[in-house]
Amino acid sequence: MLDFIERLLASLEAEWRALSFSIAHAHVHTAIRGTLAALLAILLALWLRLDNPWWAGITALVIGQSDVAATLARSLDRALGTIIGAFAGYAGAALVAHHFMFELTCAAATAVSLYGFERARHGYAFLLGGVTTLVIMFGSLNTPDAAIDFAVYRTLEILVGILAGCLVDYVLAERAPQGTERDARPGLFARPLDRNLATNAISGGIAIAAIPSIWESLQLPALGQTPITAVIILISMQSGPHWKAATRAFGCLLGAAYGLLAMKVAADAMLPWLVLMGTGLFISAQVHHRGGEASYVGLQAGVAIIMAMVQGMGPSPDILPAIDRLAGIFGGIVVVAITQPLLAPLVRRALGWNGTKA
Repeated sequence: MLDFIERLLASLEAEWRALSFSIAHAHVHTAIRGTLAALLAILLALWLRLDNPWWAGITALVIGQSDVAATLARSLDRALGTIIGAFAGYAGAALVAHHFMFELTCAAATAVSLYGFERARHGYAFLLGGVTTLVIMFGSLNTPDAAIDFAVYRTLEILVGILAGCLVDYVLAERAPQGTERDARPGLFARPLDRNLATNAISGGIAIAAIPSIWESLQLPALGQTPITAVIILISMQSGPHWKAATRAFGCLLGAAYGLLAMKVAADAMLPWLVLMGTGLFISAQVHHRGGEASYVGLQAGVAIIMAMVQGMGPSPDILPAIDRLAGIFGGIVVVAITQPLLAPLVRRALGWNGTKA
């Protein structure tokens, strides 16, 4: 434990020393674009009076890539996955009264998205399809009749974020070098089956499906926010699980602390709110895009800053709704980080999978 803390602190110190404001550095340029895109998306979502403007901001923050073509490809995958996930989530919400089928659907959506993310050519679309399905289904548990509203608004919020991200990158990002190609992946149904990946996907699906029961038993807040990072944590745990899960959790806490403090400082003043949010996003995006050991801290901190600071129709000094949302995100991380490693050996044994391929 002590070694881990020392490693994390050393990584964060290295990132702090590497902070730069020179756009000659590629990661600084990418961080600037991501920050501007996130702020633009949030302002557009507020202007359109969408339910949860933070979805637009998070989308714009994470879709930015090294060049315009890569950003566009990622944006198309995200849009496709979101639309398919919205339909699937709306259909799945009809199972609210049938607990076993509801949880089975959640587990299946998670497993397919995790396996498809690693195997399918449009893996990012699979990932977003699964996340969107879960967000809508979880959000509909308390208000099943509002499932159609959840589906429509989540889709619109994601599309606004995509629009903002693409606009900023079209103006500021580099054009793709000639001859670049997307990485070839074997395909969702290609043989041989990757048993390790399938085991992790199935056990991750079971872990995600258990979240509603845990939340209901403990009367925890913000169930609908838990899939946002929980599914991403499961992907991170494919390699270096302890380090990646822990750095994401730490990034969530770090970003949440900054966001809540910034909310109190900015109160209900728009300009300080934007400046403080932009500063936090710029620093966290630099940490993420520099690609060091603490890169996951930067990514998760950026998401947490947006989740903390964006609520209602503008800046607000009321931190309680933000705390509820952040508790949901962090709780999702904790649940899957603990339960998935415990479930994976049981799933492997139950399916009789001893090798890695089939």
